[in-house]
Amino acid sequence: MDKLRILKKFERLALKKTLEADEIRLYLLLLANCDLTGNGKIEYRAIKDALGKKFFSTKLNRACRRLSDHGLIEVITPSFDEISEEDFPLEYRILQLAEEQRN
Repeated sequence: MDKLRILKKFERLALKKTLEADEIRLYLLLLANCDLTGNGKIEYRAIKDALGKKFFSTKLNRACRRLSDHGLIEVITPSFDEISEEDFPLEYRILQLAEEQRN
């Protein structure tokens, strides 16, 4: 996985899709945290440490849903209905951006 190429495609997509700041920040954190296959696992407390204490589970849920809807990530666990203020590991996959999304 070429993270730099994905980041360049994401930059163009973020401008076209009018992603919110929380969504952009979360995506960058997840991209930085994933392995070379695009798979990642990060604790909710680490997300809050990186994005701020006001990044509540409702913001995480919304940002994950929107990133998923745009084909940027796949949340593996927990399900969207199980995201809470309790600490939990977020397992995810960064999806390859389709070539048609570049234009």
